[in-house]
Amino acid sequence: MKQVFYYKAKQGPAQIIEGMIEADNVDMAISRLLQTGYTPLDVKVTSDKKIQKKIKNVISPSPLAQKVRVQDVMIFTRQLSDLVNAGVPVLRALQLVHKQIKNKHFKQMTQQMISVIQAGGPLSTALTQFPALFSPLYVNIIRSGEVGGNLNIVLDRVADFVEKDYDVRAQVRTSLFYPAFLLLAGGVTIFVILTWVIPRISTIFIDMNESLPLVTMMLLAVSRFLARFWWLLIGAGVLTGVYLKHLYSTTEGKIKIDGLKLKLPVIGQFIKDVEIGRFARTLGTLLGNGVTVVTAIDTVQHVIDNELLKQDIAKMTQQVTEGASLTQSMQASSLFPEAAANMVAIGEETGQLHVGLTKLAVFYEHQSERAMKRITSLIEPVLILVLGLFIGFIVLGMLLPIFRMNLIIR
Repeated sequence: MKQVFYYKAKQGPAQIIEGMIEADNVDMAISRLLQTGYTPLDVKVTSDKKIQKKIKNVISPSPLAQKVRVQDVMIFTRQLSDLVNAGVPVLRALQLVHKQIKNKHFKQMTQQMISVIQAGGPLSTALTQFPALFSPLYVNIIRSGEVGGNLNIVLDRVADFVEKDYDVRAQVRTSLFYPAFLLLAGGVTIFVILTWVIPRISTIFIDMNESLPLVTMMLLAVSRFLARFWWLLIGAGVLTGVYLKHLYSTTEGKIKIDGLKLKLPVIGQFIKDVEIGRFARTLGTLLGNGVTVVTAIDTVQHVIDNELLKQDIAKMTQQVTEGASLTQSMQASSLFPEAAANMVAIGEETGQLHVGLTKLAVFYEHQSERAMKRITSLIEPVLILVLGLFIGFIVLGMLLPIFRMNLIIR
């Protein structure tokens, strides 16, 4: 349980300051003062609760987090880690990083973090002001480093973790960019041809007073429908999007949609591989930093995107709390294949669980990368084939009457 300690310390060569700080014990309080850049002269426990009120007064959760990019957090974490590992106290390191931040919203947020630390709060408490940027996983790892007195090592691991997670997400976005662009460009082109070009050319065919080929009649029917009711299709699309968004905002709807995702061929297995890799990487990082198994598994739920798998991990937390091993809870889960559970079992037997989880993460991360390459390599030709069929249908519908006109003229 945390206690409040009164301290007197030197700041710089001559200045003496006094204040209060939260810590589990005297040694931790002294360690935190040293990390902040102060030289403790006197540290003793006190029942005064002013420090809690002082910290609460400077904590004010802000919507500014929505205007900060993930890349900004990644750079912030790496710079803070490098400075602390170079021996710079946390407060001074945070102040130096604050000066280099260009995003004005993030700059305001780091200033609030500095205020919390100056009031005697730890870095983990300062980070909890912005849960949209610093997840429970991020905060718990930092807190474990503060308790264990190895904040410099922990910050380095957090920086590695954030960079790895960012790289994986960026790779997925980059892989899907070209297929999405191809689909958008092709769809817009076909829509313009059907709604604007063909209605203007169709008058030529109508003036022929000849029976038109079936393909041409179908093309003209589709064109007339789109030209008249394009607004209806757009409205239906918007309403469908709003409905799906509302459905996904509910737990039941999210379970249904995420369940359907897992049943998709190829895509479903890819989602599982990504989630298992993220689960193993996160859990291994937490356990490697001294977080208990129950707390670590409970924290992992926040980094899993698929609601169905998230509920599966919640069951694992309950099973481990009731005394089951991590291996047993994984074997009872529908998420993990037997090979993954066996690798974790070896880690538990050797007392190197976090190492086994890290190896499991690397395996599934590589597997998901290979699956992503296969999926993108399949999407491109499939899209080209579908768009080609649509364009071929349009060209055929336009050319058949022209060929018939040539035969009549001859």
